Amino acid sequence: MKISCTDAISAILLLSSPILARATVTVTVDGCPAKYSSVPSIASSDTSTSESAGVLKELHNGAVQTPVMVMSTVTVIPLPKSTAGVLKELHDGAVQTSAVMSTVTVIPLPKSTAAGVFYSGHANGTGTGTGTGTGTGTGYARPTGHHHHANGTRNSTSTSSVPFFTLSTTASLALPTTTSLVSVQNSSASVESSSISTSHSLPKPSMPISISSSSIASLTTSIVPPSTSSVVPTTSSETIKSSTTVKPSSSSSEPSSTPTASSSSGSAIPFLRGVNLGGWLVLESWMDGDLFSGNFATAVDQYTFDSLPGAQAALENHWSTFFVEQDISDLAAAGINALRIPIGYWAYDNSNTPYLKGADQYLEQAIGWARTHGMKVWVDCHGSPGSQNGFDNSGRAGVNEWQTAANLAQSIAVLKTMAEKYGALEYADVVVGLEMTNEPISYGNNLFSTTKSWAAEAYAAVKAVTLNPDLVIVMHDAFQTPVAWLGVAESLLGDLAPGAPKTFGVDTHLYGLYTDAENAMTQAQHITQACGWADNLSTSNAVMPTYVGEWSAATNICVNPDGSTTAGTSCSTSGCQCQSANFDDWNANMIEAVRRYVEAQMDVFESSSSGYFMWAAKGPGGWGFLNGIKNGAIPNPVTSRKYGKQCGGSSRREVRGSLGVAGEAW
Repeated sequence: MKISCTDAISAILLLSSPILARATVTVTVDGCPAKYSSVPSIASSDTSTSESAGVLKELHNGAVQTPVMVMSTVTVIPLPKSTAGVLKELHDGAVQTSAVMSTVTVIPLPKSTAAGVFYSGHANGTGTGTGTGTGTGTGYARPTGHHHHANGTRNSTSTSSVPFFTLSTTASLALPTTTSLVSVQNSSASVESSSISTSHSLPKPSMPISISSSSIASLTTSIVPPSTSSVVPTTSSETIKSSTTVKPSSSSSEPSSTPTASSSSGSAIPFLRGVNLGGWLVLESWMDGDLFSGNFATAVDQYTFDSLPGAQAALENHWSTFFVEQDISDLAAAGINALRIPIGYWAYDNSNTPYLKGADQYLEQAIGWARTHGMKVWVDCHGSPGSQNGFDNSGRAGVNEWQTAANLAQSIAVLKTMAEKYGALEYADVVVGLEMTNEPISYGNNLFSTTKSWAAEAYAAVKAVTLNPDLVIVMHDAFQTPVAWLGVAESLLGDLAPGAPKTFGVDTHLYGLYTDAENAMTQAQHITQACGWADNLSTSNAVMPTYVGEWSAATNICVNPDGSTTAGTSCSTSGCQCQSANFDDWNANMIEAVRRYVEAQMDVFESSSSGYFMWAAKGPGGWGFLNGIKNGAIPNPVTSRKYGKQCGGSSRREVRGSLGVAGEAW
């Protein structure tokens, strides 16, 4: 239906009523003049006194803004019935049963007043422009970019540019509110996205953005001063240690007696503060440089490594020494309560491949260590048949044949084998998640629509053989952002009884060094970007458990003697140091700059997700969590804070015990 601007509020209230809550209705609002807009502005030096300017000056406490026409299309979509309880919690007792999606077009009128400023999250424009960027893997620890997106081309659609601000400006962040968390939902869950590989680290996939290096370069690098040290409280259940140290075996049939935490969602899974055991059971040459030398210098991935003579003995030595129980003890002492453990499908079925088996025995050992030290484990099928992405982290670089019928079927068969074991009741006290595949791309030979339909089929197959009712079956977001999976989650979780555990979850990976725009940022701008992740995480986590399965401390920045930062991997100022320097030589300014970024990310994840896993527990230089604990770049324990409230808020969630609950607005 089409309505006038003056009737817009009444229409939205009508559409939000319980009577229409289970229907999808679209309303188009035409030609709203600027005085009806809620877009904030800032003061301008232009002192024009047009009538429109007078209205805006009165509405915005002296700020003058360019008059605009606002055309808005508002769509009300019913949410799963099980979501109502979550939204009721967010809205002080009012039950909300629908989500509102809004597409806003802002059209400037002839300039008669000073130019205004539109903030991200308030008046985001839509458009059809496209751009292409190729990540080159410029991270200092990944010079050839093998791990994530080196060979991938990302396309984004945008006509707007998001401004970045210094964190000392209180108005610089578009902070989520309890209204925006519900009223600005994303429509991409029902849209085929195989040809659009959006950056998974940007805050608003429903309103894609482009970031120009020129707009970033003009900004200052000031960072907020340290605050009084603070600690995020944890529930006592998160520190309970197991009363048994017996390692489970596949023949065991007795449930574990280990006490588990409770949550308001009916799940026994606490908020997960974790790390990845990367570079261990799935080899990556940038992490395992010593292994890819000598007789194995020609290998580039697990596939080629396992093809060489002597590989089995080399693997056994690596598996038995790279991670030991003392490492798990050290992680627990720093406040880590969960481990995401990557393993390849070939550990369970290596037929017709050169892959060598045996890694699952060491996974079993790690599960026992985790139980001993009161940790949870998330088993991650990091490499799938045919390679889901063509990266070396899948086991085989340069090949992407996962979405053949045979390979997709084999993927499900392997997952059922894994679920029958790790989803058994004797593992229920420690294994809390099973990830179906890691980082499938959404371009090349992969279609996002196929990935989504496969995920639904694989979830059903895994769920059918899983005896642990709380085990979360996790799917990586395929670099389409978590909100692109809301439709899948609704179809899988929509009929849950109140309080039943939500067992379909999504994993997103958030890094700050795989695009040209990110590599043009100062550290303050990286922190601002991280703060922007909260909105999408909260929106997704309100519907399904949403995790940040990978993130890091790494950015390509340099720090000046006065603490200010510049983008890049080299600098000429006397006393300046770049993060690309030898980790052991990092000075105090670099350590503090990294810690600010780490703490800001942790705050976002604490408030807006169901858990996080840093990449990685062990890694070269700043990529190693344990390295960062030793030099102070990572807080110890991980819940302590030296630089609190960097994202503009006054508090963080005090207790995050439940899954699938939206984070508190800042």
